[in-house]
Amino acid sequence: MRSTVHKLALPAVVLVMAAVGCTPGSDSATPKGRPASEVCGGFAADPAVASALEAIAGKGASLTSDGSEPEKVLTELRKAARTPQSGKKPLLRGIPFCNLETAGDEKNVLNITLREALAVPKGDSVKEFATFYSTGRRATSGLLHASIYFTCRMPAPAHEIVLVTELDRADENEADHPGIRDEQITLANAASRHVAAALGCADARLTKGAPSALRP
Repeated sequence: MRSTVHKLALPAVVLVMAAVGCTPGSDSATPKGRPASEVCGGFAADPAVASALEAIAGKGASLTSDGSEPEKVLTELRKAARTPQSGKKPLLRGIPFCNLETAGDEKNVLNITLREALAVPKGDSVKEFATFYSTGRRATSGLLHASIYFTCRMPAPAHEIVLVTELDRADENEADHPGIRDEQITLANAASRHVAAALGCADARLTKGAPSALRP
C-alpha cells in the first residue's frame, strides 16, 4: 500500500512544480534590477547623477524600485495646486517618488518622496548637523537625510505652491564617506528637476547638475 501511495504522490508533485513554472535550482523568483541611470523614470540618467547614486548604492549596482509611485506624485501635486489654500491640510508624509533596493539581497538603499509644504522653513537651526546648498529656496543635506524646498507655479488655473523633496538614506547600506552629503543633494535635486519638468513648474530655481555647498 505504501508503494502505491508513493507512486501516486510523486507525479502530483511534478505537476504542481510544472504548474507554477518551478524547476530545481530555478532563480526565476530573483528580482531583476536596473542600472542607476534607468531607475524611477530615468531621473538619474545624467552621468553625474548616476555616479552619485552608484556612490551610495555601489558601483554597477542592480536596483529595484518596488513601491515607487512617480505617477501618483504628479497626480497629487497637480491636485494640490488646484485646491484653495483655505481648504488645505498639512501633508506630513510624502508620496514615494523613488524607493530603491539592491536586486537579489533586497538591501535598502534610499527613498525619495515629494509633498506640498505650506511654507519654507526659516532660520538655520540645522546648520550644526547639515550643509546648505544653492538650489531651490532651501536645500540641506546631513548624515542620512537631504531636503529641497522649491516653488512650483503651474499653468492656470493652478496657483503657486511650495514643494519639498526629501531623501532618506538607509543606514544599513553603509555608504558613509566624504562627499556623501553632496551625493544626496545631487540626487534630491535631480528628482526635483524631474518632477518640476513633468509638472511644468515655473520659477523652481533648481540648479542644473550638482548643487554647490554654501559657505557658512
